[in-house]
Amino acid sequence: MRTRLNAPLLMCAMLFCASLAGCLGGEETEEKSSVIDLVVYYDTTSGTIEEVIQNNQQVSETGVDVTFDFSYTKSSAGQIETYYFIPGDGSSTLENTADNGEISYTYLTHGLFDAAIGAIDDQGNENYENITIRIDKQITWSETSTASPNAMNIETTPDCDCETPNQIRIDSTVRNNPNQFNIGAQSITVTWRLLNSTDVIAAESPPEQVGDGQDANWLHNQNFIEAGTWKLEVDVSAEGDGNEQVNVDHLVSIVYVEDESTPNPMAAAPPEE
Repeated sequence: MRTRLNAPLLMCAMLFCASLAGCLGGEETEEKSSVIDLVVYYDTTSGTIEEVIQNNQQVSETGVDVTFDFSYTKSSAGQIETYYFIPGDGSSTLENTADNGEISYTYLTHGLFDAAIGAIDDQGNENYENITIRIDKQITWSETSTASPNAMNIETTPDCDCETPNQIRIDSTVRNNPNQFNIGAQSITVTWRLLNSTDVIAAESPPEQVGDGQDANWLHNQNFIEAGTWKLEVDVSAEGDGNEQVNVDHLVSIVYVEDESTPNPMAAAPPEE
């Protein structure tokens, strides 16, 4: 004789199994966040190195300063012991103790740097964040009273494992120095030429005639930059004795794509907990 199942008991069993399935087969729990609340303020993530070269001698070079304020970084499991910054340019990691909540660094080479900021507490817990820092370079190059200008070298190799520069921007002026009392005054013909890292001509200006005491200018933006040493040349030919003195002024910028991280400035100090 068959035994009849008790309907209420069967329903309870089904509900119990369903509840187990919901507990065991549901979505995975999210990974626990770090016990370190990484709060870092920084005003800039980009800048331009400025170098001045006169008559083939470096006169000055100014790097790009970045500063990170870790003062509001806390740990729920202990005390913050170390803050750090990895510049991404091959230099060593900068570390600071919790007694001093700031780390500063000066970039002296151009590139699109994959950097990192982080903190470690006294229990060995760590939290960090990757940031991208864009460093361009501008070179002011000049040569005075010359009949045969030197070539300007432009180093486009970034100081990181990253993309090459997006552009070389050139603003160049050649001045035909005036002869005193207009004695022996001559016109000159000027041609600019940009050579890539394999000495192939990447761009060239049409010849331009420049009278005594006058100047000429070449503006050019060069795309598709490969790594290496590029050269900016100026050819000057003069009428007569061919020895007319000129001044050459180059303003050259090495520029990257604007892919830097957004700055995180401190608008106002957060309230103390």
